[in-house]
Amino acid sequence: MPKGTIRRLMDRGFGFIKGEGEEDLFFHRNDLQGVEFGSLREGQEVEFE
Repeated sequence: MPKGTIRRLMDRGFGFIKGEGEEDLFFHRNDLQGVEFGSLREGQEVEFE
């Protein structure tokens, strides 16, 4: 499973992840599984599909 770092979180319920050697990847709060959007922090390492 790819890993990345949360680069930016927006108040409107979306954010961007810096993948390994890739451009920033967009995500929306509805895409999350097993975690609440409000618990995420910029700089946090995450796994994604």
